[in-house]
Amino acid sequence: MPHIIVKLYAGKSAQQKKDLTEKIVNSVVEVIDCEETAVSVAIEEFTPHDWAESVYRPDILESQATLLKEPGYNPFSSKGEEKKQNDRPNLMDFVRQAAAHAAEEDTSGMFNPMSWLDLELEDNPQSFDPFFDTPWNELSDRKKGERMMDVRRVL
Repeated sequence: MPHIIVKLYAGKSAQQKKDLTEKIVNSVVEVIDCEETAVSVAIEEFTPHDWAESVYRPDILESQATLLKEPGYNPFSSKGEEKKQNDRPNLMDFVRQAAAHAAEEDTSGMFNPMSWLDLELEDNPQSFDPFFDTPWNELSDRKKGERMMDVRRVL
């Protein structure tokens, strides 16, 4: 533990792969605080032609729940452009649909969407991360307050 898998285009030299592996191992040992002997690294190489379907789709598009660093490109975009802000899920639609669903489940007959949203922001602020560039846990207190206001504005 841990085992790191690096996926990249084929063609890197043996020295480049060795240097990359050494830097990864050193970083893991430092950050995770484990012994070097506990770390293993594999390198999987792909042709540019195979990248989109073999790596991007399964490991990036279909693995959003575990993806910690999203790339700035999308090989499936119409022009192969970098991912644009409007490619993201729509925050307003998400909040309004979630509030409507919560209202349907409410049995008290006194559902208040803003109160519901405040509880969501307090209990599960990370659920809004897909709509922003920076994850909740990396924000300063001031930025967290700004994000909460941004989310409230859409309701």
